[in-house]
Amino acid sequence: MESLRTRLTLPVLIILLLAMGDILIDAVFDRGHVFKVVAGSKALISGKLMGSIKPYTNKNAIFGNQVNDPALLDEILVTDPPHQAFRIRFLELKGRVWRAELLTDSGGAPGDYPVRIFQRSLGPDPDMPVLRVQIFPDPESLRASQKSLFRRYLGIPPWIVAGLLAPLVALILYLTYRASDGSISALQARGIGPIYKMAYRKTGWEILYGLGTAHGLRIGDRLELIDARQRPTGYHIVVEQVGGESGEAILDPSVPMRPGWLVARCEPVDQDKIDSTSRPG
Repeated sequence: MESLRTRLTLPVLIILLLAMGDILIDAVFDRGHVFKVVAGSKALISGKLMGSIKPYTNKNAIFGNQVNDPALLDEILVTDPPHQAFRIRFLELKGRVWRAELLTDSGGAPGDYPVRIFQRSLGPDPDMPVLRVQIFPDPESLRASQKSLFRRYLGIPPWIVAGLLAPLVALILYLTYRASDGSISALQARGIGPIYKMAYRKTGWEILYGLGTAHGLRIGDRLELIDARQRPTGYHIVVEQVGGESGEAILDPSVPMRPGWLVARCEPVDQDKIDSTSRPG
């Protein structure tokens, strides 16, 4: 299980980072004013009315308005100019936001078609950005036009990939944490503790290590410094401050401390003594 987790962690993290980067690419190049569709198919699209708008129901609050009646939507909204290659069927208008269905004819000529959507009662705003409907002859050409790598090569939006992988990454990190916690407990049972903090001061090295009274450590005990491979370094400390799960020490500044070093009991661990002191009463 640990080997599988190790092999999965890096590839999953790389794919997740690529998906997150691809989401940014998708957001930059897909600004919401370009609608892509294959000839003979349909797609759900949405947009926002720009500029001033008039209330289109009997309500006074503009943003409280909502219309779902197709006939009423056609009275309120207009698409200009009309194109024979496609038509837009409005589904909903809520405040400034509209939703519609983009319907294309199988015989419609592929191309890039400019279009404006606005309120019929106001007419087009000269500062309104032009929307574009892009019709492609087949799915392959549509995918080839995508800036997003996931859309182009996998045919799926990158946010779906990120959404699927994020829980998996969280699970892997949790399992890694649990495994790490278990390995520390196994080391402590052998009288070996990790060094959590290592800070260089004028007075010497200040270290915080993961052995305490819960592991049988007492003031005056002697600890050995060992490297990441658990080999003796030739340096020792005497326990002067100790808590339940950890202890602190100050080492001579000349000690060449290295990341990954640990502390180890110089005498064998008496597990029965530890168990007896940890029992209540």
